[in-house]
Amino acid sequence: MERYISDTLGLCMGIGKLLLENGAETYRVEDTVYRVAQSYGYLNIHVYCVPNTIILNVETKDGDVYNRLMRVPTRDTNLGKVKEANEMSRQITAGKLTVTEARAQLKIITNQRRIYESYERYIAAAVLSGFFALMFLGSWLDLAGSAVAGGIGYIFFKQINRLTNLQFFSEITSAFVIGLLAVFMGTIGVGENMDTMILASVMTLVPGRAITNGIRDLMAGDYVSGLSILADAFLTAAAIGIGVAGVLSIV
Repeated sequence: MERYISDTLGLCMGIGKLLLENGAETYRVEDTVYRVAQSYGYLNIHVYCVPNTIILNVETKDGDVYNRLMRVPTRDTNLGKVKEANEMSRQITAGKLTVTEARAQLKIITNQRRIYESYERYIAAAVLSGFFALMFLGSWLDLAGSAVAGGIGYIFFKQINRLTNLQFFSEITSAFVIGLLAVFMGTIGVGENMDTMILASVMTLVPGRAITNGIRDLMAGDYVSGLSILADAFLTAAAIGIGVAGVLSIV
């Protein structure tokens, strides 16, 4: 019995961790963990989630109470894994997966590599930056300059973040590099509007998902989680502003 309880609670927390570290909203994590725990027969289920921690409290039919706490130190965006975790939880609640099968499937999803290689993401960042320049009413030359600045800036962001694991420092540095490159592109004639190129190039660093999730959590009444996520987003916005302002103060 103890083994079963340990496995089921571990599965609940594993699914919650998978969702939270890959960009799911707080309400989705709490609701999914609740439903999975309920499907395994637990009573008086309480789930509490903040951006880096999940707490689960359940009661068995015998009246025994169990608690689990899991810290989630890293967060990323991989909506493919979020989708697969959601599908697995639906199968569990429908009674289509045993605990052993669900744990095996969870391990497979967790260990999945990204669909796209690093160089493909860098190219996508460059293309995205270029077309943001057009969206901001820039010229085709602005597109070219933004693509170069945005692509190289994103490479700097990923590599520095991997080496230091300090996102704020990575964002400031990357924004500074993007600003320098945008100024350089304008100087050599690859771009007509420096402001447009800078604005388009930093869009790869803008925390759109965090802002959306933070506002969604606030609207759902998850004030601690919502404010925490928005604070993180505002720090990112401040880092971008400081980095770009550093370049403009020099030139």
